[in-house]
Amino acid sequence: MEERIRTCPECGSKTIITDPKHAELYCAACGLVIAEKLIDLGPEWRAFDEEQAAQRIRTGPPMSYRIHNKGLGTPTPKSLESTKRMHGLISMDSSEKTLSFALGEIDRMASALGLPTNIKEAASLLYRKAVKQNLIKGRSIEELGSAVLYITCRQYGVPRTLKEVAAVSRMPLKKIRRAYIFLLKNLELRLTPPDPTHYIPRFCSELGLSDATRERAIALMRETRNMAAAKGWGPTGTAAAAIYLAANLSGESVLDRDVARVAGITPITLKTRFKELEKRLTVSLNALSPLPDKGAFSVQAVS
Repeated sequence: MEERIRTCPECGSKTIITDPKHAELYCAACGLVIAEKLIDLGPEWRAFDEEQAAQRIRTGPPMSYRIHNKGLGTPTPKSLESTKRMHGLISMDSSEKTLSFALGEIDRMASALGLPTNIKEAASLLYRKAVKQNLIKGRSIEELGSAVLYITCRQYGVPRTLKEVAAVSRMPLKKIRRAYIFLLKNLELRLTPPDPTHYIPRFCSELGLSDATRERAIALMRETRNMAAAKGWGPTGTAAAAIYLAANLSGESVLDRDVARVAGITPITLKTRFKELEKRLTVSLNALSPLPDKGAFSVQAVS
């Protein structure tokens, strides 16, 4: 009722006061009691300081798979502050300690790669699935956690390469790739090939290229996607070649070694992909000019 009443029916004042002690709603201007016997929607308990309120409250943060106990553990009272750390260690068995360490590593690597929270949650859930199927026994926690994070990025279409994951991991690329293949086989996961166009916006941003060059590179990539897949090109090398070609057509100055560095490939690989794109496409400035009022680009492929 107090939410519906905005003005006093007697004097028209908008100064409406709620008195929780007497369960009344009255007007501060004329003193009219507008409503009484209001229902108290707050908790049935009282607290006189923050510590007492924290002990009596029965709600908390939402459940999260990034925490070993999903955030549903019972906190230790502050009266036992001296034994709090010991209490936490004693209450966790070896499997929980291992899970806690693995989830912490996944969270650390995901934060270093700038991944959002939903990727962290999905990666933690996938790791729990691997634990449930006893796939972590006899294997390194770090390499499995790195592989799980890369698989999750592939599933959600987030453009992160295996080399980028290895750069923030404590394990070498070879072991992470081995764990990646192992998890795909035993968890029966099917991943679609990575789309090179997903890498183009990030690479262009790191190179400081214009939006026109970015859109032109995406247009080139869409026309040559089937050719790149048929030849087995890596997504980063293909995206880098499209960016380099689009930058040259747009008249933007960018060095091949800078493009190769951002894409994580060698300049030789970049030049090879670049030459293949030139052979495949009949490209001219007129063919790649923006379409009216759409900002898109058209490319004519060689038959």
